[in-house]
Amino acid sequence: MGRGQTMVIFMVITITQFKAKCLGVVERVQREKVRVVISRHGHPAAELIPFDEAKGREPLFGRASAQTRIQGDLCSTGETWNAEH
Repeated sequence: MGRGQTMVIFMVITITQFKAKCLGVVERVQREKVRVVISRHGHPAAELIPFDEAKGREPLFGRASAQTRIQGDLCSTGETWNAEH
């Protein structure tokens, strides 16, 4: 590998394996900084990656508030209904 390049280590596990060993998998990701691809029916379904402390200083919720605009009532379907019947 050349200078300035980092090797990304990852492992692939099935969703069944993840369900059975999730605590150990999370601990390994945290300790060894590996990425885990979780597959379902032979296809990638999710990825578990180490938490980056430098990026963790940025608030998780509200990051897109300056770029997001809510229009109207998020909970309304626009239809009236009677819950009594």
